[in-house]
Amino acid sequence: MHPLLRKAIKERFGSLNRLQQEAFKQVSSGKSVLIIAPTGSGKTEAAVLPVFNEILEEGLKPISALYIAPLKALNRDLLERLQWWGEKLGITVEVRHGDTSAYRKAKQVKNPPGMLIITPETLGVILTVKSLRRHLEKVKFVIIDEIAELVDNKRGAQLILNLERLAEIAEFKRIGMTATVGNEEEVREWLKAETIVKPEWKKEYRFHVLYPKPSENDQELGESLNVSPEIAARLRVLWEIVEEHGKALIFTNTRQFAEILAHRLKAWKKPVEVHHGSLSKEARVRAERALKEGKIRALICTSSMELGIDIGDVDVVIQYMSPRQVNRLVQRVGRAKHRIGEVSEGYIIATNVEDYIQSLIIAKRGLEGRFEGVEPIGGLDVLGHFVTGLLMEYRRLPREKPYEIAKRAYVYRDLSWDDYMGVLKVLEEARLIGYDEETGLLYLRRGSFKYHYENVSTIPDEVSWRVFDAKSGHIIGRLDEKFVMDIEEGMEFVMNGRSWILLKIDEEARLLKVRESGSLETAIPSWEGEMIPVPFGVALDVGRLKRELSFDFGKALELLAGVEFSEDELRAAFEEIRGEPFSTDRDIVVESTPKALIIHADFGSKTNEALGRLVHSLLIQRYGRIFSVRSQGHAVVFKTPFQLNPEEVKRYLYQKPKSLEFILARALRDSHAYRWRMMNVAKRFGALRKDARIRKVERLFEGTIIEKETLNELYHDKVDVRKAKLVLEMLKRGSLRIKTVVSREPSTLARLNMTVGGEFLLSGVLERDEVIELFRNRLLEHEVVLVCTNCGWHSRTKVARLQNIELRRCPRCSSKMLAVAHPIDAEEFLPVLEKVRRGRLLERKEERTYRKLLKAADLVDSYGFEAVLALASYGTGPDTAARILAQYKGDALISALMERERVFIRTRRFWVDKKEEKNEESHKPSGANGS
Repeated sequence: MHPLLRKAIKERFGSLNRLQQEAFKQVSSGKSVLIIAPTGSGKTEAAVLPVFNEILEEGLKPISALYIAPLKALNRDLLERLQWWGEKLGITVEVRHGDTSAYRKAKQVKNPPGMLIITPETLGVILTVKSLRRHLEKVKFVIIDEIAELVDNKRGAQLILNLERLAEIAEFKRIGMTATVGNEEEVREWLKAETIVKPEWKKEYRFHVLYPKPSENDQELGESLNVSPEIAARLRVLWEIVEEHGKALIFTNTRQFAEILAHRLKAWKKPVEVHHGSLSKEARVRAERALKEGKIRALICTSSMELGIDIGDVDVVIQYMSPRQVNRLVQRVGRAKHRIGEVSEGYIIATNVEDYIQSLIIAKRGLEGRFEGVEPIGGLDVLGHFVTGLLMEYRRLPREKPYEIAKRAYVYRDLSWDDYMGVLKVLEEARLIGYDEETGLLYLRRGSFKYHYENVSTIPDEVSWRVFDAKSGHIIGRLDEKFVMDIEEGMEFVMNGRSWILLKIDEEARLLKVRESGSLETAIPSWEGEMIPVPFGVALDVGRLKRELSFDFGKALELLAGVEFSEDELRAAFEEIRGEPFSTDRDIVVESTPKALIIHADFGSKTNEALGRLVHSLLIQRYGRIFSVRSQGHAVVFKTPFQLNPEEVKRYLYQKPKSLEFILARALRDSHAYRWRMMNVAKRFGALRKDARIRKVERLFEGTIIEKETLNELYHDKVDVRKAKLVLEMLKRGSLRIKTVVSREPSTLARLNMTVGGEFLLSGVLERDEVIELFRNRLLEHEVVLVCTNCGWHSRTKVARLQNIELRRCPRCSSKMLAVAHPIDAEEFLPVLEKVRRGRLLERKEERTYRKLLKAADLVDSYGFEAVLALASYGTGPDTAARILAQYKGDALISALMERERVFIRTRRFWVDKKEEKNEESHKPSGANGS
């Protein structure tokens, strides 16, 4: 070991631990290494210290090492940590990613660092930068952090292809780091490591699984926070844990849950902040610093806090609702007391009986070290991007060369020549590359550079919109395009623990102008944030536990040995479903109710998705498109217009396993998920522009490699065909049986799965009168503009203020033509009215704007305040309002307006071209308010 490094180690932490010593030995011997160890075991130093030693001992020229980290937020901490070592050793360490300034990038070319920290996407970019290329030829080590975050997605596929591009110009060793995974050998092969280094000691965890029930005091707390006593009990227990232990991380499974939970705890005056990847960098840093400095007691977060961001010592981790996967639980709880020898303590607060039983199983599997494997994925679209990247480096290449390089990467080892040629065909048709028949060389065409840099990221959500707070003048975060395409000006949403009203959408700048509305109940969740899928193995174990609970409680307790939980809570939980239909690891139950059919099946999210689509497609064949279907970890739910015969659905499940893939492929091609995925696959191929919006995209690429890749992606991410085939084979063999139930009311588990949508921490199931009252109160809080369509007098006000005043006359000109309009509609109307008063001709769009407010004025004149309520509701323009007002009064009117909002949101068009966009803009509802 170099003397400088020995001295720095002594200063930093005295000596290397056993893991670091073993990694040092293996790397120094010239091997590529995969380091597998839990959070807090010193993985980072285990990877970088032998690299720093080689740089010093061998006098390696920069850039000697690349450090690849999947998160920019991770880079920030890494830079501080690694620069400390760099300063002590005289090795420069710098970071480079999309946000790095041009000045900094130029400086890195002129004076390259010894170690460069980058994201996976950055590697593909710097390989095409001529001025950096001569420095990349000197790379001797590539360190990849958090490999498990990359192996099972296309970011990882892109990374290992680009490592093969780097291998064309440099000889380097690979060092990977990850927390424990279920398929260590496969991850090692993915990395091309020669050996695995693991700690000899076993990390200890203590998992507590709680199912709180309300006490007398929870009624009062619930009323003050506008939540049910059950939810109040969970909040109380959560905060008692924080008070008992000290500094806490509170994990939720989606960003929306983090937002709502933070909102509720802040309303309870608790010192917390929210943290997730879609908040602005400044907001995340502020939250991290507040916890580190003790200004707050807890950080409410998602997976953004799983990956080792430095927030100081954490005393306890609380998981709100089941973590759904063992890897998630262990990674998250590992953030508490993460030093070697300390026991990491974590609590799971379950919200219903299914959530509770699942949490118990996940905790038990965590104690036993039964982790989920990560499933590697390639991607033909990623391969297309790789081909253009290679051609940007070399300009011309033999057609076989990209194929040969790609096949060296683990996930492309079985790539067929036909698929490769299909990729080249798409690139040629998109006029990104050409092929010279005479020389046998591929070459670049005009537009390939633009395509390549636009598609550096494989993540569709990269196209996001900035959210600008008009009051503070600051960018407060970003929203995914998927969400933005479904909202309109005047709607409200929750973000950063607060609720906001959308004032203006700036399409050119991709900017949303907002102001705080302060009314959570009127807001919609900002992110539908897909739930983490429940794995097949976890779901099957849940089924086994239910079976044991029903026959032998003692044996069920043995299955959970080591997990901290209350036997009384487990008994009480199982009593909720005893005597009712439920599935087990040996039983599927098909339960039919008048409005829904539920297939209870413990096979996990992706397998149930396959089974659900199978049954749905067969139902469609017989009855037409009258059913909706939603699949979850332990059930598939069909909403039905009549009560189905469960025996019929039972027959559908006895399909021949070999016919499954054909039926599923046909069903998937007709789904929204398929169109969304195909749009993104086509963009990654360069077959569509980045900003394209096409309605019938599935017809455009039928029979092409794009269609094949879309299905491959869906099979990997959403639909597990292989496991579903296994279920069908088990049914055929008789090792699984199907029970059928016909009932007038859904069972407890059926009701849970029918109403799933997350723990919104608002009041639980509300009576119809309460729902109507909440909706009416929300309408009363909306801001509208009272406009005289005769003289142009206008006044901005809340709907509630118009309830008790004379609406029939304008205060300026006494006209009876007073309209109620959305502020943006009013703003558009006033210049149009001015033109009318001057006798000037109106353009078509202006005429529509003018007539729209005249109709609104007629309605206010005819129906008074009820017209104001109708025009203030989302999705109800004057024409629709006229029809509803003619038919309904009082509570019936409010119910009709609620139903109109629900239908409007569900049926809003998703893909529109520019022409239709403009047309839709001109038909905005008068009261485009949040639902």
